[in-house]
Amino acid sequence: MESDSFMNQIYIALTKPIQSRCADLTALFQKGSLRDLQTVFPVLIDNIFGPQGTLSWDLRTITATVKSHDFLALQQFFSPCGPFFQLIYGLLKDSYIKYDFSVAILPMKVRQMLESSHIHPFYVDLIPINPQNKQITSLLLNPFDYYMFHFAYYLINPFHQRSGLTLQSSWSTVYYILSCDYILHFLPTTVGAIILPVIHYNGKSPVQHYQQQIARPPAKVSKLLKTNLFVETPNEFPVILQPSEKHPRSEIWRSETILTVFLDMWLNNDQISHCIENNFNIASAKKPLHFNELPAGEYIRIIRVLVKQLHAFASSGKVDDSNLGELKKITLPMMQGKILVLELWLSFIQPWRYPGHPHTKMPANQPEVHPDMDDNTNNAAKAVDREYLQFIAENILAYVVIFQQLLPRFLRVDLSSPKNSLMLYRLTKVFNQTNLVSLIREVEYCIENNQYSPTHSFQMPNPMPPLSPTSRWSTNTSYYNPIQTNSPANSAEFNTSARDRSFNSSRYSAIVRQKIYELEGPNFYFKPLFTSTAAPEVFELVRQIKRAEVSADTIIRTRVKEIEKNSSGFLGSFRSLFMNPDSSSDEFNLDERKKVPLYLSFSLQYLLDMFQISEPVDIDESITQGSCFNESQCNSADNSIDMLLTPKQVMERKKKIRYEGDPDLYPVRSNEFKLLVRMFYHWSTKINERDLPLIAQLYYRNDFIGKFSRQIILPPMTIHRYDKTQFRSPRVSEYLPPRISLRKFASHQFIAYLIMGILISKFFSYSVAAFLFFAFVFWFIITCIKAFRDTSLNHECPIYSHESSLNESF
Repeated sequence: MESDSFMNQIYIALTKPIQSRCADLTALFQKGSLRDLQTVFPVLIDNIFGPQGTLSWDLRTITATVKSHDFLALQQFFSPCGPFFQLIYGLLKDSYIKYDFSVAILPMKVRQMLESSHIHPFYVDLIPINPQNKQITSLLLNPFDYYMFHFAYYLINPFHQRSGLTLQSSWSTVYYILSCDYILHFLPTTVGAIILPVIHYNGKSPVQHYQQQIARPPAKVSKLLKTNLFVETPNEFPVILQPSEKHPRSEIWRSETILTVFLDMWLNNDQISHCIENNFNIASAKKPLHFNELPAGEYIRIIRVLVKQLHAFASSGKVDDSNLGELKKITLPMMQGKILVLELWLSFIQPWRYPGHPHTKMPANQPEVHPDMDDNTNNAAKAVDREYLQFIAENILAYVVIFQQLLPRFLRVDLSSPKNSLMLYRLTKVFNQTNLVSLIREVEYCIENNQYSPTHSFQMPNPMPPLSPTSRWSTNTSYYNPIQTNSPANSAEFNTSARDRSFNSSRYSAIVRQKIYELEGPNFYFKPLFTSTAAPEVFELVRQIKRAEVSADTIIRTRVKEIEKNSSGFLGSFRSLFMNPDSSSDEFNLDERKKVPLYLSFSLQYLLDMFQISEPVDIDESITQGSCFNESQCNSADNSIDMLLTPKQVMERKKKIRYEGDPDLYPVRSNEFKLLVRMFYHWSTKINERDLPLIAQLYYRNDFIGKFSRQIILPPMTIHRYDKTQFRSPRVSEYLPPRISLRKFASHQFIAYLIMGILISKFFSYSVAAFLFFAFVFWFIITCIKAFRDTSLNHECPIYSHESSLNESF
């Protein structure tokens, strides 16, 4: 009865608002028995995360600015030392408390690893084998691991992606803050740090107690922990430590869980376009779920924080002799360079920027960088220390291939845009860091010098894919082409003395070739980034940058002239006191535009320095008009619609674009108030729908009233739109009758004049009503004068019924 009463109190607490819910659950956790808490724990997890698409606690929508009180309550409740973790640590007192977590929702790569003969040691003691079909159906997790698996899965759960929880891109969601808290708390960079609270949990076996019930080779010992963290014996049965004995793994298992779970769940995410089965004992049928969207901004930022902290975590292990230090030393090899965006990629390939704790030995003259701080583009580039040569060699594909695939894409965008120019600047600035290019050249030389090809004698027992540099970077899957190419060995920088350095070329060549085979498959061909003659894409980008510089300067001069024109004269000077003279509809302001030439200038110089281009590169007029990337494109250029446009052509076409839709539905301009535009549009629509016949009758009258009305009522017009509901979206026409539009009253200029007139009338002791009356009289007189001067021809009034409506037009 007491157990039923406790469960009822839990269910009642879960129905309350967030603040009351957290307070009531905290009190119930303190008075509940271990058996009751063990029973209620999976219920709480399902209610918090809604793993099967049910309602959750909305951790990814509640922010510090929206529902701030709920945000603080949840942050305190789920903090690493908060009430919920106190519940978890209380359950850990019984090492036999385990919960099932279905392997069906794990990423495919993790599931394949569990079914293979090379099981990660972290999962070895988590796998129960089904005695009937000898299959792995679930993981048997302790409360801490169970919570962390569900927490990590919440970020990639397709049900919550589809429900719109990821549409918000705020920095301050509860989930983002908690993710940062867990990463920083359980992966500390301080040498000799102790993870709080200190607990002694014996549920993590120091040996592989999973007995091979199916025919498999024994699992490999992981590099995750040093050998003395696993007690190995030649006997068939492992030695079981007594509860009183302390094992090194008992000190670091929480960090091991965070490290493994976050990397496996987030960096191997493949929860796209496949069926998710019901694996949580929820009474619902199997649901086919198809989800195909870009990762949310919150996802990308969390991954970037994780990558930065792992760099700092690994760097701090250089002088850390503790058990946690052994985990730090093998952290980076666990990372699979799956980078989501440019910033994340740049964070991954620069481990020297995140040295960890201040006491950690750092390269000379290199400042400490906090893992969650943005890259500072204003800082001068520091020399890359040679100690990172092994990291560069092991991740050479992340440096070379991504750069080769990314650089040509800048040919397809408008580099005169501040956003695009900044991205190019950051990319070239990172690769132009002192020593980085020489280290990449050195690795490429070792690969080229030992590659298996008709001109090289180095062969392997199982030949890796041949390394075949080609004339372009567009693909890495072409067949081997024995065309003579310039290798990095011919570079002036890579001289004989550089080759004689203490760099084991055979060793690193084997490492890189093995990485190529594992990550890219047997059809991949490595193409060096640096050759004696730079690749054609580099010269094309140099020309593109020069053209973009001209376009950026032209845009700036045009904007400056517009501002000077708007500010000229007495009225212009007076208006500039109350309004911004820059009334352009451009999404970027003038200050942002002025940074573009600087970004492009530095990017151009960085490219020339990186690829050692000394001869001048001219802007060919033929390339300005459009370039062909291969012979097939040039042959079909006349009738191809996929030809790439240069920024100059884009600007010329943009000038010819005209809006052909309803003027009242034109997107809100920069000189308009969004709220007023929508409000006046709503009012205008109501007036036009109600009084359409009267408005048309007044407009088409032949007397003075008709002329006066035509000064107020918009004339009829034909608009055009594209019908997206039909094949190929045909262009269709619609007729708009005479109508009222109040949009002009939503402009900044009208509001400024209105406020200015009210202030002047107040200064001369006139009331607001008097000012409005005089303004109306003045407008009426001006409108009458325009009506008298109206010489337009008379029109025949169409017949409108009272049932007519402008809903379709508006």
